[in-house]
Amino acid sequence: MARALDGSICRVKLTFGDLSAEQARQVAEAAKRFGNGVIEITNRANLQIRGVQPEAEASLIRALLDAGLGPLTDKGDDVRNVMISPVAGLDTNTVDIRPLALRLLQILQTNASYQTLSPKFSVLIDGGESVAMVDHPHDIWVSPINPAGTTPQFAFGVAGVPPTKHGDQTTLGSVGGEHVFDLITKILDLFIDWSRDHPAASRLRHMIAETGTACLAEKLESHPGFGLAKAMSDWYRAPPRPNAHLGVLPVRDGLTCLVGAIPPLGRLDPGLLWALADLAGKRGNGTLRMTPWQSVILAGVATSEAESVLADLESLGLRFDVRQPLATMISCSGSAGCGSALAATQADGLRLAALLGAGTAIPQIHMSGCRKSCASPSAQPVTLVATAPGHYDIFLRATNGPSRFGKLLAANVTIEEAADLIGENFGAI
Repeated sequence: MARALDGSICRVKLTFGDLSAEQARQVAEAAKRFGNGVIEITNRANLQIRGVQPEAEASLIRALLDAGLGPLTDKGDDVRNVMISPVAGLDTNTVDIRPLALRLLQILQTNASYQTLSPKFSVLIDGGESVAMVDHPHDIWVSPINPAGTTPQFAFGVAGVPPTKHGDQTTLGSVGGEHVFDLITKILDLFIDWSRDHPAASRLRHMIAETGTACLAEKLESHPGFGLAKAMSDWYRAPPRPNAHLGVLPVRDGLTCLVGAIPPLGRLDPGLLWALADLAGKRGNGTLRMTPWQSVILAGVATSEAESVLADLESLGLRFDVRQPLATMISCSGSAGCGSALAATQADGLRLAALLGAGTAIPQIHMSGCRKSCASPSAQPVTLVATAPGHYDIFLRATNGPSRFGKLLAANVTIEEAADLIGENFGAI
């Protein structure tokens, strides 16, 4: 539980974002009984139940455990931070990394040493999918060099992301697919050994800042079983397709598909989650997948019914057409739930979307209640950072800054002024 203005926040960690229809109904009921009815999808493909009062915390936890949403061990919850693509194992010409990711997720929860890792420590297991979040910085990442190859070789790195363009941080090295698990656990062991003398350090970037990547690479290269290859300065991961998590997503079998859409600003209520569970049971395989874009994917939908399911999702208030601002807009909880926020980002985001209307070139917009940028670890095309109630600085993403959000377009503007400026720059209105 984490404290907030509207009560405690209960973070519900999901295994790779998966939620059965029955589990979704149980989460909906728990949020209704023990919270304020607000359920958020996070940028780690998990859920958050908001507005939990102290006297309801124990009952809520019991309800979630009864739904099968707890960790494997009592101390294993915080370290369940392994991210994979929501289409892992289903996308064509990719490596099925789910068995590897499940194996890693299990040892993180059951190894007493790994249970000491920070709740923010995270690992990305990439299979080369076209639907993938690869711009979230991770403590450790691995990605296949040739996803369609018969004997996959994986590039890896630490404290960053797989390189997708010139100028990105290069790989630390490469290793055969059969050695990826041992490589990751070896890096974990080295970090934990180092952190015993550095108790204030919680992330791999802290170790790298002191020792450098060359020191880590040297220790890994000396390991007899890896067959480690050195860093590759000319390898780049193919960029994922923009907004590929929305709409109809083909899968390998050709008979079924995934269908994705986003609730406004990544928020659900018990009724909506229950309705999505019913839809997953009637039109899919009974499974929902939460995504790091704060959206929902229905799995196992017959290809012939995909467009009909999209219409069902739209009737529930979800969006999938990127010409609509709410199909891509993200937001933190804002001043309604967070003491650090300077403005009501949720209400302001809905107002901004209404002013923008539908367009042909609306960029992704991030509404941030303060400069901590909790809803997005990376800069978005447009970021509104609150300065006071109803007022924001507007930033456009730029590789050379000067701020973490990009280049300042306008300072301390109203939502109405923001809509005009975005329209002028992107032809949205």
